[in-house]
Amino acid sequence: MSLSTTIGWFPVGTRLSLSLFDSWNSTAIEVIGDVVRDATAPSWILGVLVIEPPLEWSALVASAARNSISGKDKPTKRLRVLVVGDDHRQRGAMALYVTSGWDVLFASDEDSVSEAVSSITLDAVVAELDEGDERLPPIMENVRHVQPAARRIVRGAGRGDSDLVHRFVARDAGLEALLDAMTADIPVT
Repeated sequence: MSLSTTIGWFPVGTRLSLSLFDSWNSTAIEVIGDVVRDATAPSWILGVLVIEPPLEWSALVASAARNSISGKDKPTKRLRVLVVGDDHRQRGAMALYVTSGWDVLFASDEDSVSEAVSSITLDAVVAELDEGDERLPPIMENVRHVQPAARRIVRGAGRGDSDLVHRFVARDAGLEALLDAMTADIPVT
């Protein structure tokens, strides 16, 4: 089971609509829940009490339990990734990020990117933009300045040689290429 997150503050009592992807059954379900625990540093884990879960919820919980018991190798660290792009690009890439198992936050403009990089330690920032997009340089410059250790990746058209971007990944390359870009031995610049 994977859950993607968004940049935003949700105080206790806030009602949320959550979309969950069950990778075991390759299905997505929507649940409604109330925030019962604030997200706080350093984990930023939000507690949500699901209200009247649908029948698929039981299958999703059972699948998560099977996966946690199966003894599968788990990564030593769960990556925290900020995905930047227009809403339509984010929707198009949602399945990729939801199935990744990473903590994923989404931002669509420079202000929300600035807010995220100044308040949350990130492993990577993935811009769902093409190389020539005029929004790319100021966003990546801000990330480089505030969080120099975060990987700066562009997932879109282009193969550039900008010092603002660690790696360019083709949009259709898939999760393995994106993971490789995030974990490759790249010196901090």
